[in-house]
Amino acid sequence: MKSFLSKFFSAAFSGFIILFTIPAFAESSSSIQWKKNTGSLPLSSKAIYWEDKEKKETLSGILDKARSGKDAKTSGGKSLGFGYSASAYWLHWSFEIKEGDEEELWLELVSLIDSIDLYFLYNGKEIFTKHTGRVLPVSSRLIEHRNFLFPLAFTKPGHYDLVMRFESQGSVLLPLTLWEKETYLEEEEAKTILFGAYFGVMGVVFFYNLFLFFSIRDRSYLYYIFYILFLTLTQSGIWGFTHAYVFPNLPSWADQSFPISIGLSSTFSLLFARKFVEAKTNMPKLNVYLTILACLSALVILPSFFGYYRLAVTLVLFFAVMNSLTLFGVSSYAWTKGYTQARFFLLGSSVVLIGAIVVGLRNFGILPYHFLTNYSLQIGSVMEAVFLSLSLADRINIVQKEKVDIQTRSLEEQKSLTEAFSRFFPSQIIPLLNKSDVRDVSLGDAVDGEVAVLFLDIRGFTSISEKLNPRLTFDFLNAFMRFTAPSIERKSGYIDKYIGDSIMAFFPNSSENALAAAKDMIIGLEEFNRKRKETNDAPVKIGIGIHYGKVLIGTIGQENRMDGTLIGDTVNTASRLEGKTKELGTTILVSEIAYNRLSSESKKTMKSLGELELRGREEKIAVYGLN
Repeated sequence: MKSFLSKFFSAAFSGFIILFTIPAFAESSSSIQWKKNTGSLPLSSKAIYWEDKEKKETLSGILDKARSGKDAKTSGGKSLGFGYSASAYWLHWSFEIKEGDEEELWLELVSLIDSIDLYFLYNGKEIFTKHTGRVLPVSSRLIEHRNFLFPLAFTKPGHYDLVMRFESQGSVLLPLTLWEKETYLEEEEAKTILFGAYFGVMGVVFFYNLFLFFSIRDRSYLYYIFYILFLTLTQSGIWGFTHAYVFPNLPSWADQSFPISIGLSSTFSLLFARKFVEAKTNMPKLNVYLTILACLSALVILPSFFGYYRLAVTLVLFFAVMNSLTLFGVSSYAWTKGYTQARFFLLGSSVVLIGAIVVGLRNFGILPYHFLTNYSLQIGSVMEAVFLSLSLADRINIVQKEKVDIQTRSLEEQKSLTEAFSRFFPSQIIPLLNKSDVRDVSLGDAVDGEVAVLFLDIRGFTSISEKLNPRLTFDFLNAFMRFTAPSIERKSGYIDKYIGDSIMAFFPNSSENALAAAKDMIIGLEEFNRKRKETNDAPVKIGIGIHYGKVLIGTIGQENRMDGTLIGDTVNTASRLEGKTKELGTTILVSEIAYNRLSSESKKTMKSLGELELRGREEKIAVYGLN
């Protein structure tokens, strides 16, 4: 256990430097001197080997070549890996066992090879042979284990020869280690704990997100749990668990599951990314690309069903690396666009991208077989599962917010009658009528009140509208109202109604607020005209009339269609005053009654414009305009 953990920390400390700077040293083809208590010995780096392209070599021929050194190659001190090769490979080792060092050792191959032949000789005489491989049931192995284990009896002093032949449609990786039994069991215990932790974490992540899916019904979780499932099956296949424990007597099924699990994990990871960033809505072109790539990732598993296992594995690994690059790009892009959940997605895709690239390079024989290249995808997938679960946890907050929004909308719907009615009925009148709710208002309800009435009208609107079609006329009026009408509410006034290009508003008991609103409207108009100037449109001019007096505030109309309004001479007078603004060359015209109710400061901004005769009134009325 300590030995295994020390290797872990040593490898982690070395990092990626180890990946590319594995020290090479020359190994002679002389015999290996085994000593008791050695513990373990990597054999790949000490082998001499031959590539058998024609697959016609025999054991006797290899032994002759080993004695003569003819065509023999060495690994240069590195673990052997030949990538995806159609050739067979023969490996040879010589051992010298001295008296006192005799013991039974275990040879371990941590790789799924289709065909394995082992020949064990003592003093030139064959004492043990074994044929096994991935294509045979686990029961054909000497020890039913996820890896290939061969007990070798070095129980007599003397010379031993070990010859092995390998052939595989998959990657020909040959990490071979000779173990003392006690040391192997100690190391295996540590590995079992780590594998148990790995599959335990992946299981927890799977069921946690499965529960969330059934709770929330968000397809992101569905794609993610399928991704976790097939990624875990991929790891199970890589490490021999599928062959040993899932389909121990159906090796062809176990073989098929490997490219299928890789292809489908890629497919569901892309579908997850597509849904996670809402590509269909936010990035239509990326959505098409992700969909096509997901389909291709699923389709490339088909060759395995027709006996082209190597082709299928090569294709799915190629797409796995390509998809990892895509996920990294998608998460990076989403994060730059302000999609905060993508920060965990980016971290997850980054570690898996590194792991996928390392494993791919290892399987093609570019990188050596050692701790980091061995466990990189496993470490990366655990980290990704954690990061993506954190990303999906962010979505829970979003879902909860959506539920709150739904509840809020439900409450708003309860007020829908008030909301709908207030679009046509000035809801500000309701408290003036001494009513608490619009549903309490009846036709004919009315109260007396004193208000300042403000009338605004656009000058020359007829000539403006003649140049516009009805749609543009509506757009013009709405744009104008956006710049002017808010001034009324800002100054504690109420809009009684919109009358074409005019606004009628009132300010309870306050000429001061009415004048302040009128001045604020002029500022809004200036901004509106600046916008029109940018499009070479003529400036708009307005007139505003303000009068103060008694009105009747109430409802008129009929039972199924009523309106709230003001009735009285005050309203008519304010309208007439607005009509005189152009004649007197002023924008704002205030009656004497309204003027007398202004503050001293506001009065200083006004000047007398004399008296006017207004249509419908017998007496003249004194009026004031802005200085």
